[in-house]
Amino acid sequence: MAKLGPYEVHAFAEAFPLIDGDEFTELVRDIKRNGLREPIILNHNRTVLIDGRNRWRACEEAGSDPVFETLSERYTETMLLDLIVSKNLARRQMNPGQKALMALEYERFYSEATKVGRPIGNASRPQVTVSETIPADLPEFGKGSETVRPDSYMRESRERAARVVGASGRAVQQAKAVQRDTPDLAAKVRAGSLALDAADKQRRQRVAAMPKPEPAPKPTAVMLTLRTNDGTEVQYPQPQSKATFNETKGAGISWASWSWNPVTGCLHGCTYCYAREIATSERYSSAYPVGFTPLFHEERLDAPANTTIPAAHLDDPAYRRVFVCSMADLYGRWVPDEWINRVHASMLATPEWDYITLTKFPARYVGLDMPKGAWVGTSVDEQKRVRIAEDAFRQLDDVKVKWLSLEPLREPLEFTDLSMFDWVVIGAQTETRQPTGTVPAFAPPFEWVARIVAQAREAGCRVHLKPNLSNGRPGMQMPDEYPDA
Repeated sequence: MAKLGPYEVHAFAEAFPLIDGDEFTELVRDIKRNGLREPIILNHNRTVLIDGRNRWRACEEAGSDPVFETLSERYTETMLLDLIVSKNLARRQMNPGQKALMALEYERFYSEATKVGRPIGNASRPQVTVSETIPADLPEFGKGSETVRPDSYMRESRERAARVVGASGRAVQQAKAVQRDTPDLAAKVRAGSLALDAADKQRRQRVAAMPKPEPAPKPTAVMLTLRTNDGTEVQYPQPQSKATFNETKGAGISWASWSWNPVTGCLHGCTYCYAREIATSERYSSAYPVGFTPLFHEERLDAPANTTIPAAHLDDPAYRRVFVCSMADLYGRWVPDEWINRVHASMLATPEWDYITLTKFPARYVGLDMPKGAWVGTSVDEQKRVRIAEDAFRQLDDVKVKWLSLEPLREPLEFTDLSMFDWVVIGAQTETRQPTGTVPAFAPPFEWVARIVAQAREAGCRVHLKPNLSNGRPGMQMPDEYPDA
């Protein structure tokens, strides 16, 4: 902080340039002739010079005793700022550019003056308190000297600065840009040798001529190391957010609102597989880095804990159901026990969900610790799988639903007994585009479907016929039933 004689000069007062040349000479002559007619203003304890730097210098030059006015202790820092602006504007001829730059200085000092614990200029008087400068109903955040105010308050500071100094909002914005980008031009505007509009035009020309910075390189993705069923390591980008279930809207899964794929890929080799079509397509290549090769995504094991049902669907039972491994057969012969155990541990830890499983190897269910709410299913697409399904499901108990998927129904199937199932789902074969070419759709004859529906009814099973059996045309009303769950 500068000093004049025994006095410290208020920092904001120094923002106004001193007079020199003929103007200062005339002030000295006037004081010699008439004495100091406008007193020099000091703070309440006469340690800080608030206004009158030029008059002090002129009195020393003229050999005249200065006259002082002492402010009362009631003056806050913001009141001192307003007084300094008022006094200087009254005696100076400032153009719009100079006023705009002065408004920037006022805004800076005003912001500092209203921060708790930050003395400005008048260090010897008690620091201004929040109640003196900020409306009582304006919330504050933070603590200590790092007080943070809402955007609305900072906007009010800018508007106040423009209003007190008498500058337009447009001019203040121009001045801010000139001060930021071209300080040398700002100095000329402050001295009155360059108009603000001209300075801003030169600033824009300079900025336009500057070489454009190189775009910031994209951050390198953090890679995870996943493993296939034979132990091959696969690099996979770490997701940006927590793992959650995927909603099944439009995915052709009518009986569950969520899918979850901690394992992807399958080695069954079914020619019609919709999952292989997705996993081997160019469109989804980044999501399936090894195509349809079985791959364990351990980063997805937390999805059950991270997913919540939307408020609008809290009463919809489908939003409690999760189709597990819609893009894999979790219980295939090639799947390591570790993968199954870790997926089951995640399910058992989150029993609020109804987990729906499906496999062509139902024998692997036997002896596993299944969630109480599990819908345990097996897929049968040819006669040789019928006995395998019946034998395994006779050994299963203590699960919520046991179900049989006959999708696609590609040949007439003969079951000896369906009483071990609670639910039977029948569907057609949709067209898929496989790596070897297009596999056409196939709709089973009515008699195949009717025979199974009749047998299911006799066994007390619920029956659900998939919409793809009707080929999208109006026809008879088909069974659309679900288990009581």
